[in-house]
Amino acid sequence: MQPDHEERRRYQRVAFEAKGRFLAPDGSEHTCSIRDMSLGGIAISSDVPIDLGENIIVYLDEFGRFEGKVVRAFEGGFAIETAISGPRRERLQQRLEALARGEKIEVSARRAFARYAPGEAGLEESSVLTMADGQSMPCRIIDMSLGGAQVAVENRPPIGTDVSIGRMTGRVVRHTEEGIGIQFTDVPERATAFSRPFG
Repeated sequence: MQPDHEERRRYQRVAFEAKGRFLAPDGSEHTCSIRDMSLGGIAISSDVPIDLGENIIVYLDEFGRFEGKVVRAFEGGFAIETAISGPRRERLQQRLEALARGEKIEVSARRAFARYAPGEAGLEESSVLTMADGQSMPCRIIDMSLGGAQVAVENRPPIGTDVSIGRMTGRVVRHTEEGIGIQFTDVPERATAFSRPFG
């Protein structure tokens, strides 16, 4: 039986540039960019040194959220191994094949952070919204980013209300047709706590 590493090297690496952010093991947040990507891993350009074996979380514009272990370090960056399955793997393969053909992927500059549907971010849609006074209600995550979330909820808390969803805390900044927009006011101290931010 061939090791996973040998299997992963069979994936086509596609070189392209895409901006993103990652959470280091100490909880600090850094900008980064992509050197190349395959279905088995991502080579990341960053001036921040990360030790081999560390697990990090990366958010890439128009690609979503990835978790992986650092398996290689090089001058100006590092590479992580990723494990993606199901429909998301198929979508990623289609995008990588398009990039390999020279097609461009449009990157939205409308927001400070790219937003992703829960499935793209590796999260469940269903969650619970909790107010500062302890009241809670079921909700559905429409999309999310490092900076906030759009949430569908029946009873909209007033704008300015402090709320939490999973492990993330924030403030209601707008009402929408389906619910509310939340701006996060903190980032967990350690990346492991952020691996499932909506609990």
